[in-house]
Amino acid sequence: MTKDKKPQSPRRGRPPRSVAQAEAERARILKAAERLFAKEGYGGVSMRKVASAAGCSPAALYLLFPRKRALLRNIWDEALAALDRTLARRERGAGDADARLIRLARAYVEYWLAHRDHFRALFLIEDRVVDPGERYFIETSRNLAPMVARFARAAEAAIAARGAKAAPRAFMELVFCALHGVTSALVGMPEYAWPQPAMFTERMIRTLLEGIR
Repeated sequence: MTKDKKPQSPRRGRPPRSVAQAEAERARILKAAERLFAKEGYGGVSMRKVASAAGCSPAALYLLFPRKRALLRNIWDEALAALDRTLARRERGAGDADARLIRLARAYVEYWLAHRDHFRALFLIEDRVVDPGERYFIETSRNLAPMVARFARAAEAAIAARGAKAAPRAFMELVFCALHGVTSALVGMPEYAWPQPAMFTERMIRTLLEGIR
């Protein structure tokens, strides 16, 4: 006769998480890091502080994001991906070349005004390359190029519509600088009585367009 097998004891430890739970934790960690970076600056935030704000253990945080710079990199990519989706929606049915550029410009500024912590994390924190082999986010972000390409096409169309000889890339960079300045003013000095953002942005773009006639 064979001996009866002993019943197996139930497995101990944390039950496996679903994909949805893992994604929810990841999003919660990034949101907590973004708020802390915007409020306290990149240098003033530790990984332990991020874990505490996100309601997870430091071990769980390091499993997903091995370094603090990885948090900032993911905030970069996700913010730019969301921005590009917003631009794609607003670009549809824009009309002539000027209208298209203006719609993109307004969508750009309005996105950052609706996500001010994104703006502060991306543009008010210097991306520093420390370890050998690292590269700047702006060089490696997979979501920056599509967004830039939308503005490049719009800039080229606006120049062509005027029969001007301006360089599209130089004009596009000028547009970005102008929009960044507008957004920085609106985000950084909300106490000032600025004009309505949409009107302010459109006035800036029309001024630039007049300059390439």
